[in-house]
Amino acid sequence: MNALASALTESMTSSTTDLIVLDRETDTWRRHPWQEVHSRAQQAAALIHETGTPAIGLVGEPTIELVATIFGAMISGRSVSILPTMTRGADPAQWAAATLGRVHDIGAGVVFSHGVELDLLLADDSPVAVHDVSEINHHRCEPVDVAPTEVAVLQGTAGSTGFPRTALLSPDSVLSNARGLIERLRVDASYDTGCLWLPLYHDMGLTCLVTSAVAGIPLWLAPTAAFAASPFRWLKWLSESRATITAGPNFAYNLIGKYGSRVSAVDLGSVRIAINGGEPIDCDGFVRFATAMAPFGFSASAGSPAYGLAESVCAVTMPTAGTGLLVDEVDGPAGRQRQALLGPPIDGMEVRSVPVDNAPAGVGQIEIRGTSLMSGYLGEQRIDAESWFPTGDLGYLTEGGLVVCGRAKEIIWIAGRNIFPTEVEQVVAQIPGVREGAVVAVGTPHGSPRPGLMVAAEFRGRDEAAARSAVTQRVAAVCGVAPATVMLLAPGSLPRTSSGKLRRLEVQRQLESTNT
Repeated sequence: MNALASALTESMTSSTTDLIVLDRETDTWRRHPWQEVHSRAQQAAALIHETGTPAIGLVGEPTIELVATIFGAMISGRSVSILPTMTRGADPAQWAAATLGRVHDIGAGVVFSHGVELDLLLADDSPVAVHDVSEINHHRCEPVDVAPTEVAVLQGTAGSTGFPRTALLSPDSVLSNARGLIERLRVDASYDTGCLWLPLYHDMGLTCLVTSAVAGIPLWLAPTAAFAASPFRWLKWLSESRATITAGPNFAYNLIGKYGSRVSAVDLGSVRIAINGGEPIDCDGFVRFATAMAPFGFSASAGSPAYGLAESVCAVTMPTAGTGLLVDEVDGPAGRQRQALLGPPIDGMEVRSVPVDNAPAGVGQIEIRGTSLMSGYLGEQRIDAESWFPTGDLGYLTEGGLVVCGRAKEIIWIAGRNIFPTEVEQVVAQIPGVREGAVVAVGTPHGSPRPGLMVAAEFRGRDEAAARSAVTQRVAAVCGVAPATVMLLAPGSLPRTSSGKLRRLEVQRQLESTNT
C-alpha cells in the first residue's frame, strides 16, 4: 500500500467526524461518517478492480458515491482524473464527445458519472466504458490488491494562456501537499470544520477534499452549481456549519464584498481561515469583503491569500494561520500599488525568483521544486526531482513571503513600459455596469506597428458608449495608458477554462480581429 492509500485508510477508519454533502434536489445536508466513506470507497475499489483499468475518469457533482469513488481509486492504487461537468451554453453532444475523448487520451478505460452527464456520456459512441457511479452500492465492501501506481491523480491544467495539459501527481506528492497544508494552517480535528463548494476537478477543490480526509475533520461539501446559482448561500453554509476553514477564488470574495449590503442573519465568527487562491489577489477587494462581513463576526485575520498551481498538486505557499492579508507596496504606472504577500512555501517546497528579460526591476520568473511537484506532464519528459520548474509566473520574494505580479506571457509592453493586466483589469472592474471578474486586458501582438492596450469586459447596462468612454478615461488616469480598443460584451461572452479562468489568448485573438 502506498503512503497516500495508507494515510487515507488510517485517518478515515479512525475518524469520529463526518462528511456532510448537500443534496441539490432536496436542498438538505446528508451526514456520512468518514468510516462510512471509507467502506464505500472499498466498494468503489472493488468495482474499479473489476474493470481492469489502471486509471478512471469521473464526471459529476459531488455525491457520496462520487466522493467514495475518488477515494476508492486512491486506496486501491489506481489513477483518477476528475473532469469538468457541462457548462452553460455548451452543445451536449459535443461536450460528451470531448469528455470521452479526454478520458481516452489520458489512458483511462472507464468513466464514472451520474445524472444528466451520465445520460449524455452513455449516448455517445465511444470505446470508453461508461458506468453509473451508484454501481458501487452493489459491491461487497472488501479490500482489494493495491496496484503499484506511480500516478494518483491525473490533474488537468487550466490552459488559460495556452493549450491545457495533464499533470502527473504521485501518491507521495498528493500526501505531501495535504500534510504541508495541515501543518501550516494548524488543522486539528478536535475543533476544525471545513466548508467547500469548489469544483473537485479543480486542483484547489480536490486538494481541500483530500486534506480534510487526511486530517479527519468534518467537511461540509456543496456542489459548485449550488454556489453559482446563489453565491450568498456560501455565507449561510458557513454560518450553519460553524465552519472554521473555507476557500474560494478572488472573484467570490469580491462579489460578496461588493454587494455586502444584501447580507443578513449569518454568523461568521467561527471562520479562522479563509483561503484566497486560484486567481490574482485584489487587495482592495478582499479588504472590502472583510469590512462588509465584520458586522457578522468575520475576522480580517482569517484572510489567507495563497499561491499554488496544478503542477504542485495545489499549494506552493501559504501564510501562517491568523496572519490575515499582508501587502507590499511597489511602484507601478500610476504610483504606489499594493500587492498581496502570499506567505512562505509550505513544508517540502522551495521557491525562487529568477531574473528574466523585459520584467520590471526586482521581478523575476517564479520557479519551484519540492515534494509536492508533479513528475511531469502526460506524454512529455519526466521532471528531475532536483530540478527547478519554471511556473511562467512573475514575482519576487520578501521576508513576509512570495509576491506574484502576473504571467510572463501576459506582460503588456507600451512605449517602453511594462504593465501587468491585473492593474488595468481591477480599474475597469470598478466602472458601473462592468461585471466583477469579467475583464481582460491584453496588448497588441509583438511587432505591431502601433503597440497598444486592448480591453474586453462583460457589461450589463443601457449606455455602452458612456461606459466605453468611462473605461478609457479611468484607465488613462489611473494606469497612465489610454486603451486603443475597448470592447463591451454581453454577460457570459468571454471565453473561460473549465475552472472558470478567462482564456486570455482567445480573447486577444478576438480583439485583434476587430482591428483588422
